[in-house]
Amino acid sequence: MVQKVFNALLFDTRSIQRYIYSGDRLRTNVGASYIVDRLFFDVLIGGVLKEMFPEDKFSTKDDAWDPTADTAQPWIEMNSCCVAYIGGGNALVLFDSSKADRRVEVVEKFTRKLLVERPGLKVGVASGKLEQIDDKLNQDDIDALYLKLKENQNRIFPAVNVPYSGLTLSCEINGETANFCRREDGELRFISQEAAVKAKISTSANENLRDRFKEIFTLKKLDGLADFDFPTEVEKLGQKDGENYFAIIHVDGNNMGLKFRQCTGLVERRKLSREIRRKTEGAFAELLAKIIRMKNAGGFDNVLNLDENFLPIRPLIIGGDDVTFFCPAKMAILFTKTLMENLYAETPEDAPEHLTGEISRHMDACAGIAILPTKYPFFRGYELAEQLCDVAKKSMRELDDKSGSSWLDFAILHGEQAPTLEQIRSTEYRGARGNLHFGPYRVCNDSAPYKRDRLHNLENLLTCTTKFPKAMANNKIKELRGVLQRGQDDATKFLQQLEHQQQHLPDVPDWDNFKETLWHNGATPYVDAIELMDFYSGEVAEAWQKLT
Repeated sequence: MVQKVFNALLFDTRSIQRYIYSGDRLRTNVGASYIVDRLFFDVLIGGVLKEMFPEDKFSTKDDAWDPTADTAQPWIEMNSCCVAYIGGGNALVLFDSSKADRRVEVVEKFTRKLLVERPGLKVGVASGKLEQIDDKLNQDDIDALYLKLKENQNRIFPAVNVPYSGLTLSCEINGETANFCRREDGELRFISQEAAVKAKISTSANENLRDRFKEIFTLKKLDGLADFDFPTEVEKLGQKDGENYFAIIHVDGNNMGLKFRQCTGLVERRKLSREIRRKTEGAFAELLAKIIRMKNAGGFDNVLNLDENFLPIRPLIIGGDDVTFFCPAKMAILFTKTLMENLYAETPEDAPEHLTGEISRHMDACAGIAILPTKYPFFRGYELAEQLCDVAKKSMRELDDKSGSSWLDFAILHGEQAPTLEQIRSTEYRGARGNLHFGPYRVCNDSAPYKRDRLHNLENLLTCTTKFPKAMANNKIKELRGVLQRGQDDATKFLQQLEHQQQHLPDVPDWDNFKETLWHNGATPYVDAIELMDFYSGEVAEAWQKLT
């Protein structure tokens, strides 16, 4: 039975990645990420709804770790307006349809504030009506709103930046019109208003990130975060002099759309969204805690050059099942593998995360790792990490493992190369006999029953990488890289030379098929292992594994 009809507005944030990465300075990326994360709390609620509807109660606090709010139904107690849902870049706002319709006024004030206070950020909105049937909102009405929002995305293209005329300066950070100036190192610099706002907010972003994880550390009874900070410059991640590489890592949960489609209503959807966020943030907090223990134990001293107060990691996006972070290239595989294992591990029912559903307690995911020169454009680096994550997801789907599986893929760029992953692989990773890249690789699969799955176990690759220097001389390892690009005759001669010189390929039990010809089913794993030697330390991994 229909009890009430609401007027509704559904907002979304568009082109999030382009907004965050439209600049090659980590500080502005950090500020942009924080702006996106806090957009609806700070601008829509704090700047518009609280002023327009003072008789209603609105919270600008992200209380995702408060389980008592998981099943809240604000539309039951609202006076004129309530925020029914914030998550996944969306916000659903409901209004009492028996009172004056102020939806247009809300949109006008919100978008005007964005143009002034958050220049460059694009949003979309759809309006409609929602019925309350018994104590639930009509899911068909919600679906219709999302469909309308999608249609608006394809029809409406908002202009949110000052046009560049050719007679004005362009911003050196993001290429937009330089309509703002500031003094830096005694000199006036002209940048865009968008870049200026992002840089200014980066300070608040760092403070918020620390406070957010301090709270999580307290809940999970973890120690040490108070003594450290997150870097806001790529050069401060810990690379040693002469090591000019860092990594952008993108991790994304598997089949999340399907999992959310199984929700029977908005309350269940919001509860799942909040639990997945707690799972993800909890897993990242466990990674941070281990990094801190490793740093305090001196475990990074031989491979990193860290400032005393900085951690060798900078989270950029931690939203639901979606995580993006920067770290030194040498730590990329280790940190990503640990985070994915933390996500995959079953969270106890009595954990502070308070996860009630199987979907949120045990989360499989895929990851893309782009290892790049420090000066490489961030947006292209992120796009590459996203493409690698998509390739990993393809392997996950091909396996068709109903219990879920986690995969990662990586690419190492050494300068200006083809713009897409497919072009890089086709031009630089094709030999006379097939693929020189063997990935993606599966994480957390010690009990995997599939032969193909065992071949692609990440542990095989890491074992091969660490054993190479013990099994073969450096000149032979370099020679192997060239041999793999040529035919079988060269491979046979190379293997005969190895035997004659009492050297051998690294012993990896699951890769016995490769020992006779270096290839199996048109692919070889040895180029991956050779390339990873510069970006993975067996000694650090061993010390990392011993940490409690």
